[in-house]
Amino acid sequence: MKTSMDAGRRALLVGVPATFAALTLLHPMEDPWELGGALDRWMLVHVGQLVLTVLLAYSLWLLVDGIRSRIASVTRFVLPVFVVAFTAFDSVAGIATGWLARRADDQTGTAREHTLDSIEYLFADNWLAGNLSILGGASAIAWMTIAISAAIALKGAGADRLTVIAMCTAVLFANHPAPFGTIGLLALAVAGYRASRGLHDTGAGRESFSRPARPVAPVGGDER
Repeated sequence: MKTSMDAGRRALLVGVPATFAALTLLHPMEDPWELGGALDRWMLVHVGQLVLTVLLAYSLWLLVDGIRSRIASVTRFVLPVFVVAFTAFDSVAGIATGWLARRADDQTGTAREHTLDSIEYLFADNWLAGNLSILGGASAIAWMTIAISAAIALKGAGADRLTVIAMCTAVLFANHPAPFGTIGLLALAVAGYRASRGLHDTGAGRESFSRPARPVAPVGGDER
């Protein structure tokens, strides 16, 4: 039973960020009012992100689960902030603009121009949830906080240097399209895999990575 639970946990820690990384490769580089034939990919990516964002947060919760430290608590506290901010940002800057772009494809003349203007406004001039906005900035800051705090928590629990470096590299997902988002998510998958192997192989369970036991001096002097 424990082996199957460890395997399922590892599948989430590796599979979710790896799947998300693959999705970022499909993200169109065009502005949403200039998508043309890339509209379907735009919608696929941004709708898919809604599901994967929740799973990503859950996998990160599992990553620091059982690590009892203040910095691990920071990771757990900021995760819901990231989910809310990123989902709201993605819903407007991604899904809403894509839906309007689909509407513009069915229009002509002045009506089409008005719809394209609305898309540009939502994406480029929307200070709350546009491309450069409060919610976009909040989600990026939240993600960077999660990545750094999780790296410190893993280091404190005894993770090796490569695991910590990979977790730090995950900050690149703050800019979620490829290539930075892809690299950040793949680094997270590496950190998740190595962390799960460290916890499983040492027999330390979910509490911490193994550390050498400190020798205890015998009471009353040296043993004879």
